Amino acid sequence: MTATPATGLNMQTLRGIAARRRGLRTYQHLLDRIAEHLDEHDGFVSWSGGKDSTVVVDLARQVDPHIPVVFFDSGLQFPETIRYLEDLAEAWQLNYQVITADPDLLTVLIAGGGFDHQAVDRTLRGQLADIMITSPAREAHRRHGRGSLWGVRAEESHGRRMLYRRGLAAETRARQNSSRSDVRAQAGGVVRRADGTITYGPIWDWQRAHVFEYLAGRGIQPNPLYRKLAELGVPEAQIRVDSIIDASKLSNGHIAWLQKGWPDLFDRLARALPRLAEWT
Repeated sequence: MTATPATGLNMQTLRGIAARRRGLRTYQHLLDRIAEHLDEHDGFVSWSGGKDSTVVVDLARQVDPHIPVVFFDSGLQFPETIRYLEDLAEAWQLNYQVITADPDLLTVLIAGGGFDHQAVDRTLRGQLADIMITSPAREAHRRHGRGSLWGVRAEESHGRRMLYRRGLAAETRARQNSSRSDVRAQAGGVVRRADGTITYGPIWDWQRAHVFEYLAGRGIQPNPLYRKLAELGVPEAQIRVDSIIDASKLSNGHIAWLQKGWPDLFDRLARALPRLAEWT
């Protein structure tokens, strides 16, 4: 972690000081809402190993140490993420579960044919998002109930802002006798889906700095993948904990960073996906 020139303190230390000044009581309303959500809907926490979902796992385990914590494994994850999940799950004694995409992401990319000039392009059965996310989530709900918790924040994208905005608008219409501020406090961050599942994002309105401050205040080290990507020179806005290959964003340079930071892993993937080198 980079130290500040004037004091020699690193950012993790400074964030921890700020968090201790804020006090954990700041988060009591979130713990109360998580408890209410679980009491009413049951469910699980979705954990990717990223900073946001790790905050939500830590909040949820304070409410219920035995809550199911579920990782949706695409089968194509950075080794740092897998180790981070396993080590922290053991340290926190989590009820940690893995639901693997079927077929896994690499199999899907090979089957599609788009990464090999010699292969025939094929239309896949189902959308990639359904294979990687929706289907595993469906299985998690089947096991644990219609409720869930996640670390998705509105700040991250326009689509996520609109998702929460629509949810809040629906809650406001349903609670006509409540003020907008009361509805936001009582129902902000809730996403109700047509299939009956209900997801609550406790940190839906947090900023990035707030997330890192919380982790520092709780003495939680973020996934080391963040540090490695930053040291490789990846722009802050592009640093995410996700699958190794995002086929929808190949032009953003992440394949070049993969080759630079994990050359052996890149070489193995390039043998299976020959066109991968075209994006380095």
